[in-house]
Amino acid sequence: MDAVPGYSNNMNDNKPLLSIIIPVFNRQKGVNALIDTLSKSISQNGVAHAVEIIVIDDASDTPLTLPETPCKCLLKRNSRNLGAPFSRTRGLLLANGKFIHFHDSDDSVSENWLKELLDELQQHPDIDLLVTGRIDYEKQHALERFPTFYHRQVQYPKRILKRLIYWNCIGAMGGVTFSKRVLETIKIRRIASCQDWQMYIDVLKRARKLSSRPDIKFFFHKTGNDRISHNPRKKILGHLQLAKQTQYDSIYGKNIRLFYLYACKQYILKQGGYILKFYKKHQLKIFLAYIVIAAHSFMPQIMLRDKK
Repeated sequence: MDAVPGYSNNMNDNKPLLSIIIPVFNRQKGVNALIDTLSKSISQNGVAHAVEIIVIDDASDTPLTLPETPCKCLLKRNSRNLGAPFSRTRGLLLANGKFIHFHDSDDSVSENWLKELLDELQQHPDIDLLVTGRIDYEKQHALERFPTFYHRQVQYPKRILKRLIYWNCIGAMGGVTFSKRVLETIKIRRIASCQDWQMYIDVLKRARKLSSRPDIKFFFHKTGNDRISHNPRKKILGHLQLAKQTQYDSIYGKNIRLFYLYACKQYILKQGGYILKFYKKHQLKIFLAYIVIAAHSFMPQIMLRDKK
């Protein structure tokens, strides 16, 4: 088997370049389809030595089984359901790759995704955060998307971090690959939602070099029945938990909670209860806080230039 250009494959270097970590709960068909797609790409491009797949079964009702793969594939099962952050952390501890990619089991990848991703990582081995594009699938519709702000500001991590405090300007985790070095400097936090967003903020505080490849695309299935984005309670709670962290980075302090509440308006209206009563009582204050903070986060780039 030919070595991947630019990547050592000798007896003194048996570690893979990329570890793909897949947390799974009750998605046997989804994980099988994803691994089959990855296996075809691995075989076609002769990169089995450069990739390992780590599947963490988060105590599925029926223990998962995996199809055969041409690369190293490890399956571990949690003793009880502990959530994606715990499963990602466990996968990271087991990973040998220089780079780490977390992928949801109900999403997929394009035909050339793996080859193009490995090429980018081999050409730029000092990358700490690589963000790619995606294709959103919802029912019969497909829409190409990529994080425009991140792409335009990729040479300025501090600018991206400033925007990240208020908006997730990076997107879904399936479009992100990290260096293991930078992940080992943070803690993968357990919050109800916004877990990816929180991880991006923590990573951007420590990342040295960023990369953007909107031409490399993964497939994001928005209609998954168990996605957190479909659970109003988890969505609202996650934003409030995120607010506790970001209030220390925002110039608006605790008022960042009001900004997030307005951003969660549609979820609040669906949820009802105490949070809906609070929203209705303070609706004007929440809206004004949202307008002020939104205007600040979208100020002209000349206002966001890093101090030299």
